[in-house]
Amino acid sequence: MVGKGSPKLRMIASGSPKLRRFLPTTSATNKKSSPKCSGVKKSEGSPKVKTRADWNPNLEKSHVDILHEYKDSGYRSDNGWNSEGWNRMVKEFHIRNKYVSYTKAQIQDKEGQLKRDYKMLKEARRQSGSSWNEKRNMVEGPPAMWNNLIVSFPKIKKFRNNKASFPLYDALGEL
Repeated sequence: MVGKGSPKLRMIASGSPKLRRFLPTTSATNKKSSPKCSGVKKSEGSPKVKTRADWNPNLEKSHVDILHEYKDSGYRSDNGWNSEGWNRMVKEFHIRNKYVSYTKAQIQDKEGQLKRDYKMLKEARRQSGSSWNEKRNMVEGPPAMWNNLIVSFPKIKKFRNNKASFPLYDALGEL
């Protein structure tokens, strides 16, 4: 790169047309974004703004039911679901739930979140002093137990209150 007022720059500008191609032009500095990029919302520091999926208990149950149906279909290995299996499950999810339109990534994220919640509650059930309330589908225990669990699993706070049931615990355990 050549400095703005350097002698080389003046030599290039007055020189041959071949050398002029290295000079910045006004059209190069005023480029417009391509049509493909025009739909992307930009925020400060982030190239894309992801819309968050809004899940309800019925959609979660539908998702877990589909996971159960596909668990023995050959689309699952030791490391998880393969790409073809995810594509089929996403298609099946949209057939069953016509009023939502989630991306494959959003559905995969929800499966990961459900697995994390299951693992947290499984560990909470193992703690001494804890008990599982079958009617309410939730872990119950003394405050000291919850304080210990929060140190290990900070996101378990959402299951500490009296309204935080997890009815999918048994279904996820079978997966």
